[in-house]
Amino acid sequence: MENPSDSKPTTIEFNVDRRCPIQYITVYNDRAEVTRSVQYHFNVQGTYDLVFEGFSPSVDLTSLHVSGGTGKACTILEVSYQTRHEEVKTDTELKPLDQLRNELDQIQKRLDKHQQELARLVKQRTWLDGRATKLMNHDEKLSGSNDLDVMQQFLEFYYKNLTKLDEETTNEQNQIKQLTQEKDGFEAKISQYGAEGAAHRQKMKREVTVTVHIASDNVDIALEISYLISNCSWRASYDVRVNSTELEQQKTQLTYYGIIVNQSQENWSNVQLSLSTAKPSLGGAPPKLATLKIDYEIPRYHYRREKLDDFAGKFATPMLMCAKKSRSSSLMRAFTSLGSSSFNEQEESAASPTINVLATETEASMSSSSFSIPRRATIDSDGKPHKVTIGVLDLSSTFTYTIIPKLSLHAYLKATTTNTSDKQLLAGPAAVFMDNNFITHSSIDNVCLGDTFDLPLGMDASIKVEYKPVKKVTDTQGLISKINCENIYHETRVVNTKATDVTVYIYEQVPLSSDEKIRVKLLIPDLRLKEQGSNCTVTMNDANNLEWKCILQSKGECRCPLNYTVDWPKDKRVEYKEA
Repeated sequence: MENPSDSKPTTIEFNVDRRCPIQYITVYNDRAEVTRSVQYHFNVQGTYDLVFEGFSPSVDLTSLHVSGGTGKACTILEVSYQTRHEEVKTDTELKPLDQLRNELDQIQKRLDKHQQELARLVKQRTWLDGRATKLMNHDEKLSGSNDLDVMQQFLEFYYKNLTKLDEETTNEQNQIKQLTQEKDGFEAKISQYGAEGAAHRQKMKREVTVTVHIASDNVDIALEISYLISNCSWRASYDVRVNSTELEQQKTQLTYYGIIVNQSQENWSNVQLSLSTAKPSLGGAPPKLATLKIDYEIPRYHYRREKLDDFAGKFATPMLMCAKKSRSSSLMRAFTSLGSSSFNEQEESAASPTINVLATETEASMSSSSFSIPRRATIDSDGKPHKVTIGVLDLSSTFTYTIIPKLSLHAYLKATTTNTSDKQLLAGPAAVFMDNNFITHSSIDNVCLGDTFDLPLGMDASIKVEYKPVKKVTDTQGLISKINCENIYHETRVVNTKATDVTVYIYEQVPLSSDEKIRVKLLIPDLRLKEQGSNCTVTMNDANNLEWKCILQSKGECRCPLNYTVDWPKDKRVEYKEA
Protein backbone atom coordinates (compact mmCIF):
# COMPACT_ATOMS: atom_id res chain seq x y z
CA MET A 1 0.00 0.00 0.00
CA GLU A 2 1.23 3.50 -0.82
CA ASN A 3 2.36 5.56 2.14
CA PRO A 4 0.40 8.84 2.41
CA SER A 5 3.61 10.81 2.87
CA ASP A 6 5.34 9.43 -0.25
CA SER A 7 3.76 11.88 -2.72
CA LYS A 8 2.59 15.46 -2.68
CA PRO A 9 -1.15 15.69 -1.89
CA THR A 10 -3.56 16.71 -4.63
CA THR A 11 -5.46 19.91 -3.81
CA ILE A 12 -9.24 20.10 -4.23
CA GLU A 13 -10.99 23.38 -3.42
CA PHE A 14 -14.53 23.75 -2.03
CA ASN A 15 -16.62 26.86 -1.42
CA VAL A 16 -18.61 26.17 1.74
CA ASP A 17 -21.66 28.17 0.65
CA ARG A 18 -21.99 26.50 -2.76
CA ARG A 19 -20.75 22.96 -2.19
CA CYS A 20 -21.20 22.32 1.54
CA PRO A 21 -24.89 22.61 2.46
CA ILE A 22 -25.88 23.13 6.09
CA GLN A 23 -27.33 20.00 7.70
CA TYR A 24 -28.40 21.37 11.07
CA ILE A 25 -27.67 24.24 13.47
CA THR A 26 -27.71 24.35 17.26
CA VAL A 27 -28.27 27.89 18.53
CA TYR A 28 -27.09 28.95 22.00
CA ASN A 29 -27.71 32.18 23.90
CA ASP A 30 -24.59 33.84 22.44
CA ARG A 31 -23.39 31.69 19.53
CA ALA A 32 -24.32 28.74 17.32
CA GLU A 33 -22.84 25.45 16.17
CA VAL A 34 -23.16 24.89 12.42
CA THR A 35 -22.78 21.46 10.82
CA ARG A 36 -22.19 21.21 7.06
CA SER A 37 -21.77 18.16 4.83
CA VAL A 38 -19.63 17.59 1.75
CA GLN A 39 -19.64 14.68 -0.67
CA TYR A 40 -16.99 13.93 -3.28
CA HIS A 41 -16.14 11.08 -5.64
CA PHE A 42 -12.47 10.09 -5.72
CA ASN A 43 -11.38 8.24 -8.85
CA VAL A 44 -7.87 7.39 -7.71
CA GLN A 45 -6.49 6.44 -4.35
CA GLY A 46 -3.93 8.71 -2.73
CA THR A 47 -3.53 11.69 -0.41
CA TYR A 48 -5.63 14.80 -0.97
CA ASP A 49 -5.79 18.29 0.52
CA LEU A 50 -9.43 19.38 0.71
CA VAL A 51 -9.34 23.19 0.96
CA PHE A 52 -12.56 24.81 2.21
CA GLU A 53 -12.90 28.59 1.78
CA GLY A 54 -15.62 31.20 2.11
CA PHE A 55 -16.09 31.10 5.89
CA SER A 56 -17.71 34.07 7.62
CA PRO A 57 -15.45 36.34 9.73
CA SER A 58 -17.60 35.35 12.72
CA VAL A 59 -16.52 31.70 12.50
CA ASP A 60 -14.18 30.46 15.22
CA LEU A 61 -11.81 28.34 13.13
CA THR A 62 -10.19 26.89 16.26
CA SER A 63 -13.49 25.14 17.03
CA LEU A 64 -13.62 23.33 13.68
CA HIS A 65 -14.29 19.60 13.79
CA VAL A 66 -14.29 17.14 10.86
CA SER A 67 -15.82 13.69 10.99
CA GLY A 68 -17.19 11.05 8.63
CA GLY A 69 -15.63 8.93 5.92
CA THR A 70 -16.39 5.34 4.99
CA GLY A 71 -14.32 3.33 7.40
CA LYS A 72 -10.95 2.14 6.10
CA ALA A 73 -11.56 3.70 2.68
CA CYS A 74 -10.91 7.22 4.03
CA THR A 75 -8.51 8.32 6.77
CA ILE A 76 -8.43 11.91 8.05
CA LEU A 77 -4.74 12.74 8.51
CA GLU A 78 -4.76 16.41 9.51
CA VAL A 79 -7.03 19.44 9.92
CA SER A 80 -5.50 22.92 9.76
CA TYR A 81 -6.74 26.45 9.23
CA GLN A 82 -5.08 29.57 7.90
CA THR A 83 -5.84 33.13 6.87
CA ARG A 84 -4.20 34.52 3.74
CA HIS A 85 -4.48 37.68 1.66
CA GLU A 86 -5.18 37.33 -2.03
CA GLU A 87 -4.29 40.03 -4.55
CA VAL A 88 -7.26 41.11 -6.65
CA LYS A 89 -7.77 43.68 -9.36
CA THR A 90 -8.49 47.25 -8.33
CA ASP A 91 -12.15 48.18 -8.42
CA THR A 92 -12.95 50.22 -11.53
CA GLU A 93 -15.03 52.64 -9.45
CA LEU A 94 -11.98 53.55 -7.34
CA LYS A 95 -10.26 56.41 -9.17
CA PRO A 96 -6.46 56.66 -9.18
CA LEU A 97 -4.98 59.03 -6.65
CA ASP A 98 -3.44 61.30 -9.33
CA GLN A 99 -6.79 61.75 -11.04
CA LEU A 100 -8.44 62.67 -7.75
CA ARG A 101 -5.77 65.26 -7.05
CA ASN A 102 -6.07 66.77 -10.56
CA GLU A 103 -9.82 67.14 -10.15
CA LEU A 104 -9.26 68.71 -6.73
CA ASP A 105 -6.88 71.27 -8.30
CA GLN A 106 -9.45 72.17 -10.96
CA ILE A 107 -12.12 72.67 -8.31
CA GLN A 108 -9.74 74.86 -6.29
CA LYS A 109 -9.06 77.07 -9.36
CA ARG A 110 -12.78 77.51 -10.02
CA LEU A 111 -13.33 78.26 -6.35
CA ASP A 112 -10.63 80.97 -6.38
CA LYS A 113 -12.16 82.54 -9.48
CA HIS A 114 -15.62 82.78 -7.92
CA GLN A 115 -14.18 84.18 -4.69
CA GLN A 116 -12.41 86.94 -6.69
CA GLU A 117 -15.63 87.74 -8.52
CA LEU A 118 -17.48 87.96 -5.20
CA ALA A 119 -14.84 90.37 -3.87
CA ARG A 120 -15.28 92.57 -7.00
CA LEU A 121 -19.06 92.69 -6.51
CA VAL A 122 -18.57 93.69 -2.88
CA LYS A 123 -16.36 96.61 -3.99
CA GLN A 124 -18.98 97.74 -6.55
CA ARG A 125 -21.65 97.63 -3.88
CA THR A 126 -19.47 99.69 -1.55
CA TRP A 127 -18.82 102.35 -4.26
CA LEU A 128 -22.52 102.57 -5.16
CA ASP A 129 -23.56 102.94 -1.52
CA GLY A 130 -20.92 105.65 -1.06
CA ARG A 131 -22.23 107.71 -3.99
CA ALA A 132 -25.76 107.44 -2.66
CA THR A 133 -24.66 108.58 0.81
CA LYS A 134 -22.88 111.65 -0.56
CA LEU A 135 -25.90 112.59 -2.66
CA MET A 136 -28.26 112.31 0.29
CA ASN A 137 -25.94 114.43 2.45
CA HIS A 138 -25.64 117.08 -0.34
CA ASP A 139 -21.87 116.64 -0.44
CA GLU A 140 -22.02 116.98 -4.25
CA LYS A 141 -23.83 119.66 -6.20
CA LEU A 142 -26.35 118.50 -8.73
CA SER A 143 -26.00 119.90 -12.25
CA GLY A 144 -28.99 120.77 -14.41
CA SER A 145 -32.03 122.98 -14.12
CA ASN A 146 -34.19 120.51 -12.27
CA ASP A 147 -32.65 118.88 -9.21
CA LEU A 148 -35.64 116.59 -8.78
CA ASP A 149 -35.20 115.11 -12.25
CA VAL A 150 -31.54 114.41 -11.56
CA MET A 151 -32.43 112.81 -8.23
CA GLN A 152 -35.06 110.64 -9.92
CA GLN A 153 -32.58 109.47 -12.55
CA PHE A 154 -30.00 108.57 -9.90
CA LEU A 155 -32.54 106.60 -7.88
CA GLU A 156 -33.52 104.58 -10.94
CA PHE A 157 -29.84 103.97 -11.72
CA TYR A 158 -29.18 103.01 -8.08
CA TYR A 159 -32.12 100.57 -7.93
CA LYS A 160 -31.26 98.92 -11.25
CA ASN A 161 -27.58 98.37 -10.42
CA LEU A 162 -28.27 97.37 -6.82
CA THR A 163 -30.70 94.66 -7.97
CA LYS A 164 -28.19 93.37 -10.48
CA LEU A 165 -25.42 93.29 -7.86
CA ASP A 166 -27.62 91.38 -5.39
CA GLU A 167 -28.47 88.73 -7.99
CA GLU A 168 -24.85 88.29 -9.03
CA THR A 169 -23.70 88.16 -5.39
CA THR A 170 -26.26 85.46 -4.54
CA ASN A 171 -25.22 83.44 -7.58
CA GLU A 172 -21.53 83.65 -6.67
CA GLN A 173 -22.21 82.63 -3.07
CA ASN A 174 -24.16 79.56 -4.24
CA GLN A 175 -21.34 78.61 -6.62
CA ILE A 176 -18.77 78.96 -3.83
CA LYS A 177 -20.91 76.82 -1.49
CA GLN A 178 -21.30 74.07 -4.08
CA LEU A 179 -17.60 74.05 -4.99
CA THR A 180 -16.64 73.96 -1.30
CA GLN A 181 -18.77 70.84 -0.80
CA GLU A 182 -17.18 69.19 -3.85
CA LYS A 183 -13.73 70.11 -2.54
CA ASP A 184 -14.48 68.56 0.87
CA GLY A 185 -15.71 65.40 -0.85
CA PHE A 186 -12.55 65.00 -2.91
CA GLU A 187 -10.34 65.65 0.12
CA ALA A 188 -12.20 62.93 2.03
CA LYS A 189 -11.72 60.49 -0.87
CA ILE A 190 -8.02 61.28 -1.06
CA SER A 191 -7.56 60.80 2.71
CA GLN A 192 -9.33 57.43 2.56
CA TYR A 193 -7.67 56.32 -0.64
CA GLY A 194 -4.84 54.47 1.08
CA ALA A 195 -7.05 52.33 3.32
CA GLU A 196 -9.70 51.75 0.65
CA GLY A 197 -7.10 50.95 -1.97
CA ALA A 198 -5.47 48.37 0.26
CA ALA A 199 -8.86 46.85 1.05
CA HIS A 200 -9.71 46.62 -2.65
CA ARG A 201 -6.31 45.35 -3.71
CA GLN A 202 -6.23 42.59 -1.09
CA LYS A 203 -8.94 40.16 -0.07
CA MET A 204 -8.67 38.16 3.15
CA LYS A 205 -9.53 34.49 2.73
CA ARG A 206 -10.17 32.17 5.68
CA GLU A 207 -9.42 28.60 4.71
CA VAL A 208 -9.56 25.18 6.32
CA THR A 209 -7.44 22.35 4.91
CA VAL A 210 -8.44 18.75 5.58
CA THR A 211 -5.81 16.21 4.54
CA VAL A 212 -7.28 12.77 3.83
CA HIS A 213 -5.91 9.50 2.48
CA ILE A 214 -8.12 7.51 0.11
CA ALA A 215 -7.29 3.81 0.24
CA SER A 216 -9.10 2.64 -2.91
CA ASP A 217 -10.19 3.82 -6.35
CA ASN A 218 -13.68 5.01 -7.32
CA VAL A 219 -15.03 5.70 -3.87
CA ASP A 220 -17.61 8.25 -2.64
CA ILE A 221 -16.70 10.02 0.59
CA ALA A 222 -19.06 12.04 2.83
CA LEU A 223 -17.63 14.33 5.51
CA GLU A 224 -19.25 16.52 8.16
CA ILE A 225 -17.69 19.86 9.13
CA SER A 226 -18.90 21.58 12.29
CA TYR A 227 -17.78 24.88 13.83
CA LEU A 228 -18.88 27.59 16.25
CA ILE A 229 -20.00 30.96 14.93
CA SER A 230 -20.60 34.14 16.97
CA ASN A 231 -22.93 37.16 16.55
CA CYS A 232 -26.06 35.02 16.75
CA SER A 233 -28.32 34.11 19.65
CA TRP A 234 -31.81 33.14 20.73
CA ARG A 235 -34.14 34.08 23.57
CA ALA A 236 -37.50 32.89 24.81
CA SER A 237 -40.87 34.59 24.28
CA TYR A 238 -44.38 33.52 25.22
CA ASP A 239 -48.06 33.97 24.45
CA VAL A 240 -50.38 33.17 27.37
CA ARG A 241 -54.02 32.51 26.49
CA VAL A 242 -56.86 31.97 28.96
CA ASN A 243 -60.57 31.43 28.28
CA SER A 244 -62.69 33.10 30.98
CA THR A 245 -65.58 30.69 30.38
CA GLU A 246 -63.32 27.72 31.17
CA LEU A 247 -61.61 28.93 34.35
CA GLU A 248 -63.06 26.02 36.30
CA GLN A 249 -61.06 23.65 34.06
CA GLN A 250 -57.87 25.06 35.62
CA LYS A 251 -55.99 25.20 32.28
CA THR A 252 -53.65 27.77 30.72
CA GLN A 253 -52.36 27.56 27.17
CA LEU A 254 -48.75 28.69 26.83
CA THR A 255 -47.21 29.10 23.37
CA TYR A 256 -43.43 28.81 23.66
CA TYR A 257 -41.45 30.76 21.04
CA GLY A 258 -37.77 31.05 20.24
CA ILE A 259 -36.64 34.45 18.93
CA ILE A 260 -33.49 33.97 16.84
CA VAL A 261 -31.23 36.86 15.80
CA ASN A 262 -28.52 36.20 13.22
CA GLN A 263 -25.78 38.79 12.57
CA SER A 264 -23.02 36.32 11.71
CA GLN A 265 -22.74 37.28 7.98
CA GLU A 266 -23.80 33.71 7.18
CA ASN A 267 -27.30 33.05 5.83
CA TRP A 268 -29.10 29.92 7.00
CA SER A 269 -31.45 28.77 4.24
CA ASN A 270 -33.97 25.98 4.84
CA VAL A 271 -32.06 24.43 7.74
CA GLN A 272 -32.94 22.16 10.64
CA LEU A 273 -32.72 24.16 13.88
CA SER A 274 -32.19 23.17 17.48
CA LEU A 275 -32.31 25.65 20.38
CA SER A 276 -30.14 24.81 23.38
CA THR A 277 -30.48 26.07 26.95
CA ALA A 278 -26.74 25.62 27.58
CA LYS A 279 -24.67 28.74 28.31
CA PRO A 280 -21.14 28.23 26.98
CA SER A 281 -20.10 31.74 28.07
CA LEU A 282 -20.38 30.79 31.77
CA GLY A 283 -17.67 28.16 31.53
CA GLY A 284 -17.74 24.71 33.04
CA ALA A 285 -15.44 24.96 36.08
CA PRO A 286 -16.77 26.10 39.47
CA PRO A 287 -15.11 29.10 41.16
CA LYS A 288 -12.40 28.54 43.77
CA LEU A 289 -13.06 29.69 47.33
CA ALA A 290 -9.98 31.09 49.07
CA THR A 291 -9.08 30.62 52.75
CA LEU A 292 -10.46 33.36 55.02
CA LYS A 293 -7.97 34.21 57.80
CA ILE A 294 -8.44 36.38 60.87
CA ASP A 295 -5.70 38.13 62.87
CA TYR A 296 -5.18 41.15 65.14
CA GLU A 297 -5.33 44.43 63.32
CA ILE A 298 -2.04 46.33 63.10
CA PRO A 299 -2.68 50.04 63.75
CA ARG A 300 -1.74 52.50 61.06
CA TYR A 301 -0.07 55.79 61.99
CA HIS A 302 -0.38 58.94 59.92
CA TYR A 303 2.63 61.22 60.38
CA ARG A 304 3.01 64.68 58.87
CA ARG A 305 6.55 66.05 58.77
CA GLU A 306 5.43 69.58 57.89
CA LYS A 307 3.91 70.17 61.33
CA LEU A 308 7.12 69.13 63.11
CA ASP A 309 9.19 71.43 60.88
CA ASP A 310 6.89 74.37 61.65
CA PHE A 311 7.18 73.70 65.37
CA ALA A 312 10.97 73.53 65.17
CA GLY A 313 11.21 76.74 63.16
CA LYS A 314 9.16 78.73 65.65
CA PHE A 315 10.29 77.49 69.06
CA ALA A 316 13.68 75.75 68.69
CA THR A 317 17.24 76.91 68.15
CA PRO A 318 18.92 75.98 64.88
CA MET A 319 20.85 73.18 66.61
CA LEU A 320 17.73 71.90 68.31
CA MET A 321 15.89 72.10 65.02
CA CYS A 322 18.55 69.93 63.40
CA ALA A 323 18.15 67.42 66.21
CA LYS A 324 14.40 67.50 65.78
CA LYS A 325 14.73 66.89 62.08
CA SER A 326 17.08 63.99 62.74
CA ARG A 327 14.64 62.43 65.19
CA SER A 328 11.74 63.13 62.87
CA SER A 329 13.52 61.27 60.10
CA SER A 330 14.00 58.32 62.43
CA LEU A 331 10.38 58.47 63.47
CA MET A 332 9.34 58.67 59.84
CA ARG A 333 11.31 55.53 59.02
CA ALA A 334 9.88 53.74 62.05
CA PHE A 335 6.30 54.69 61.26
CA THR A 336 6.77 53.82 57.61
CA SER A 337 8.04 50.41 58.66
CA LEU A 338 4.95 49.89 60.81
CA GLY A 339 2.60 51.01 58.09
CA SER A 340 4.13 48.72 55.48
CA SER A 341 2.97 45.57 57.29
CA SER A 342 -0.74 46.35 57.03
CA PHE A 343 -3.24 43.55 56.74
CA ASN A 344 -4.68 42.96 53.25
CA GLU A 345 -8.20 41.62 53.16
CA GLN A 346 -9.18 39.13 50.50
CA GLU A 347 -12.45 39.51 48.62
CA GLU A 348 -14.49 36.43 48.01
CA SER A 349 -15.25 35.62 44.42
CA ALA A 350 -18.89 35.97 43.48
CA ALA A 351 -20.43 32.61 42.75
CA SER A 352 -21.37 32.23 39.10
CA PRO A 353 -24.85 31.01 38.24
CA THR A 354 -25.19 27.25 38.32
CA ILE A 355 -26.82 25.22 35.58
CA ASN A 356 -29.57 22.95 36.83
CA VAL A 357 -29.34 19.26 35.94
CA LEU A 358 -32.36 18.33 33.86
CA ALA A 359 -33.72 14.90 33.01
CA THR A 360 -36.37 15.52 30.37
CA GLU A 361 -37.45 13.84 27.18
CA THR A 362 -36.70 16.98 25.18
CA GLU A 363 -33.24 15.88 24.02
CA ALA A 364 -31.82 16.47 27.49
CA SER A 365 -28.21 16.12 28.56
CA MET A 366 -26.79 16.25 32.08
CA SER A 367 -26.48 20.05 32.10
CA SER A 368 -28.89 21.41 29.48
CA SER A 369 -31.84 20.76 27.21
CA SER A 370 -32.28 21.39 23.52
CA PHE A 371 -35.47 21.96 21.58
CA SER A 372 -35.51 20.53 18.08
CA ILE A 373 -37.71 22.66 15.82
CA PRO A 374 -39.95 20.27 13.83
CA ARG A 375 -39.97 22.31 10.62
CA ARG A 376 -37.10 23.74 8.63
CA ALA A 377 -36.55 27.48 8.76
CA THR A 378 -34.65 30.20 6.90
CA ILE A 379 -32.74 32.65 9.10
CA ASP A 380 -30.98 35.35 7.10
CA SER A 381 -28.08 37.33 8.52
CA ASP A 382 -30.07 40.57 8.69
CA GLY A 383 -30.08 41.20 12.44
CA LYS A 384 -33.88 40.96 12.55
CA PRO A 385 -35.72 38.75 15.07
CA HIS A 386 -37.04 35.51 13.56
CA LYS A 387 -39.73 33.67 15.54
CA VAL A 388 -39.98 29.89 15.60
CA THR A 389 -42.43 27.84 17.64
CA ILE A 390 -40.98 25.52 20.25
CA GLY A 391 -44.32 24.14 21.37
CA VAL A 392 -47.85 24.81 22.59
CA LEU A 393 -48.15 23.78 26.25
CA ASP A 394 -51.39 23.10 28.12
CA LEU A 395 -50.49 23.71 31.75
CA SER A 396 -52.37 23.25 35.01
CA SER A 397 -53.27 26.51 36.76
CA THR A 398 -55.04 27.77 39.84
CA PHE A 399 -56.91 31.05 39.31
CA THR A 400 -57.23 33.48 42.20
CA TYR A 401 -57.95 37.17 42.68
CA THR A 402 -55.77 39.66 44.54
CA ILE A 403 -57.27 42.80 46.09
CA ILE A 404 -55.31 45.60 47.80
CA PRO A 405 -58.11 48.07 48.59
CA LYS A 406 -55.82 50.77 50.00
CA LEU A 407 -54.12 51.12 46.62
CA SER A 408 -56.73 49.99 44.07
CA LEU A 409 -60.44 49.14 44.10
CA HIS A 410 -59.97 46.46 41.45
CA ALA A 411 -59.67 42.69 41.63
CA TYR A 412 -56.62 41.36 39.77
CA LEU A 413 -56.83 37.86 38.32
CA LYS A 414 -53.73 35.71 38.73
CA ALA A 415 -52.93 32.26 37.39
CA THR A 416 -50.61 30.20 39.59
CA THR A 417 -49.32 27.75 36.99
CA THR A 418 -47.34 24.53 37.31
CA ASN A 419 -44.91 23.55 34.57
CA THR A 420 -46.26 20.07 33.85
CA SER A 421 -44.58 19.91 30.42
CA ASP A 422 -41.28 18.28 29.49
CA LYS A 423 -39.66 21.63 28.63
CA GLN A 424 -37.72 24.05 30.78
CA LEU A 425 -39.05 27.61 30.52
CA LEU A 426 -36.36 30.25 30.10
CA ALA A 427 -36.76 33.85 31.23
CA GLY A 428 -38.50 36.01 28.65
CA PRO A 429 -41.36 38.42 27.94
CA ALA A 430 -44.95 37.21 27.74
CA ALA A 431 -48.04 38.63 26.04
CA VAL A 432 -51.22 37.79 27.97
CA PHE A 433 -54.54 37.23 26.15
CA MET A 434 -57.95 36.72 27.73
CA ASP A 435 -60.66 35.40 25.39
CA ASN A 436 -58.30 36.19 22.46
CA ASN A 437 -58.11 39.83 23.56
CA PHE A 438 -54.77 41.30 24.54
CA ILE A 439 -54.65 42.13 28.25
CA THR A 440 -51.12 43.09 29.27
CA HIS A 441 -47.40 42.50 28.90
CA SER A 442 -45.73 40.36 31.54
CA SER A 443 -42.62 38.24 31.95
CA ILE A 444 -41.69 34.71 32.98
CA ASP A 445 -38.59 33.82 34.98
CA ASN A 446 -36.63 30.59 34.62
CA VAL A 447 -39.03 27.74 35.45
CA CYS A 448 -37.82 24.17 35.81
CA LEU A 449 -39.94 21.07 35.40
CA GLY A 450 -42.63 20.85 38.09
CA ASP A 451 -42.04 24.40 39.38
CA THR A 452 -44.85 26.93 39.74
CA PHE A 453 -44.95 30.53 38.58
CA ASP A 454 -47.47 33.37 38.65
CA LEU A 455 -49.01 34.99 35.59
CA PRO A 456 -50.97 38.26 36.01
CA LEU A 457 -54.10 38.25 33.85
CA GLY A 458 -55.34 41.80 34.41
CA MET A 459 -58.40 43.24 36.17
CA ASP A 460 -61.83 41.61 36.34
CA ALA A 461 -64.80 43.97 36.64
CA SER A 462 -67.13 41.14 37.70
CA ILE A 463 -65.54 41.22 41.18
CA LYS A 464 -66.70 44.42 42.86
CA VAL A 465 -64.72 46.02 45.69
CA GLU A 466 -66.06 48.58 48.16
CA TYR A 467 -63.65 50.28 50.57
CA LYS A 468 -65.47 52.17 53.28
CA PRO A 469 -63.91 55.38 54.65
CA VAL A 470 -61.48 55.08 57.54
CA LYS A 471 -62.84 55.99 60.96
CA LYS A 472 -60.16 57.46 63.21
CA VAL A 473 -60.69 58.52 66.85
CA THR A 474 -57.86 60.13 68.85
CA ASP A 475 -57.98 60.46 72.63
CA THR A 476 -55.68 61.19 75.59
CA GLN A 477 -55.58 58.66 78.41
CA GLY A 478 -53.78 58.22 81.75
CA LEU A 479 -53.66 60.17 85.04
CA ILE A 480 -49.91 60.58 85.60
CA SER A 481 -48.26 59.35 82.41
CA LYS A 482 -50.55 60.61 79.71
CA ILE A 483 -50.57 58.88 76.35
CA ASN A 484 -52.21 59.49 73.01
CA CYS A 485 -54.54 56.73 71.90
CA GLU A 486 -55.71 56.44 68.30
CA ASN A 487 -58.45 54.00 67.31
CA ILE A 488 -58.66 53.16 63.59
CA TYR A 489 -61.44 51.20 61.92
CA HIS A 490 -62.33 50.49 58.30
CA GLU A 491 -63.95 47.71 56.31
CA THR A 492 -63.64 46.15 52.84
CA ARG A 493 -66.61 44.58 51.08
CA VAL A 494 -66.16 42.25 48.10
CA VAL A 495 -69.02 40.98 45.90
CA ASN A 496 -68.80 38.14 43.37
CA THR A 497 -71.16 38.75 40.46
CA LYS A 498 -69.88 35.77 38.45
CA ALA A 499 -71.79 32.54 37.91
CA THR A 500 -68.96 30.48 39.46
CA ASP A 501 -67.17 30.39 42.80
CA VAL A 502 -63.90 32.34 43.07
CA THR A 503 -61.00 32.54 45.54
CA VAL A 504 -60.05 36.05 46.65
CA TYR A 505 -57.01 37.24 48.61
CA ILE A 506 -57.36 40.62 50.36
CA TYR A 507 -54.38 42.43 51.86
CA GLU A 508 -54.41 45.19 54.49
CA GLN A 509 -51.65 47.00 56.38
CA VAL A 510 -51.21 46.92 60.15
CA PRO A 511 -48.57 49.37 61.50
CA LEU A 512 -45.36 47.79 62.78
CA SER A 513 -43.87 49.63 65.75
CA SER A 514 -40.18 50.48 65.68
CA ASP A 515 -40.13 51.73 69.31
CA GLU A 516 -41.19 49.98 72.49
CA LYS A 517 -43.15 53.06 73.63
CA ILE A 518 -45.28 52.96 70.49
CA ARG A 519 -47.73 50.11 70.98
CA VAL A 520 -50.01 48.70 68.29
CA LYS A 521 -52.84 46.39 69.30
CA LEU A 522 -54.94 44.49 66.77
CA LEU A 523 -58.58 44.22 67.88
CA ILE A 524 -60.34 42.93 64.75
CA PRO A 525 -59.83 40.36 63.31
CA ASP A 526 -58.85 37.98 66.07
CA LEU A 527 -55.93 35.96 64.71
CA ARG A 528 -56.52 33.27 67.33
CA LEU A 529 -59.65 32.17 65.47
CA LYS A 530 -59.00 29.81 62.57
CA GLU A 531 -61.96 31.06 60.55
CA GLN A 532 -63.41 34.57 60.30
CA GLY A 533 -66.80 33.55 59.03
CA SER A 534 -68.01 31.26 56.29
CA ASN A 535 -65.16 30.13 53.97
CA CYS A 536 -62.84 32.91 55.15
CA THR A 537 -59.50 32.73 56.98
CA VAL A 538 -57.00 35.43 57.94
CA THR A 539 -53.27 35.33 58.75
CA MET A 540 -50.43 37.80 59.27
CA ASN A 541 -47.69 37.49 56.65
CA ASP A 542 -43.98 38.28 56.94
CA ALA A 543 -44.52 41.91 55.89
CA ASN A 544 -46.87 42.45 58.89
CA ASN A 545 -49.84 42.68 56.53
CA LEU A 546 -53.13 40.90 57.06
CA GLU A 547 -54.07 38.35 54.41
CA TRP A 548 -57.70 37.28 54.07
CA LYS A 549 -58.47 34.22 51.97
CA CYS A 550 -62.13 34.12 51.03
CA ILE A 551 -63.94 31.62 48.84
CA LEU A 552 -66.87 33.55 47.39
CA GLN A 553 -69.80 31.64 46.05
CA SER A 554 -71.67 32.83 42.99
CA LYS A 555 -73.46 36.12 43.78
CA GLY A 556 -71.94 35.98 47.26
CA GLU A 557 -70.05 38.59 49.25
CA CYS A 558 -67.64 38.91 52.16
CA ARG A 559 -66.76 41.67 54.61
CA CYS A 560 -63.27 42.16 56.01
CA PRO A 561 -63.26 44.54 59.00
CA LEU A 562 -60.02 45.93 60.41
CA ASN A 563 -59.74 47.62 63.81
CA TYR A 564 -56.55 48.44 65.74
CA THR A 565 -55.28 50.97 68.29
CA VAL A 566 -52.00 52.87 68.48
CA ASP A 567 -50.65 54.30 71.80
CA TRP A 568 -47.67 56.64 72.20
CA PRO A 569 -46.42 59.21 74.78
CA LYS A 570 -48.25 62.52 75.01
CA ASP A 571 -45.15 64.65 74.37
CA LYS A 572 -44.25 62.81 71.17
CA ARG A 573 -45.53 62.84 67.63
CA VAL A 574 -45.69 59.83 65.36
CA GLU A 575 -45.56 59.41 61.61
CA TYR A 576 -46.30 56.52 59.28
CA LYS A 577 -43.69 55.41 56.76
CA GLU A 578 -43.82 52.59 54.24
CA ALA A 579 -40.62 50.55 54.16
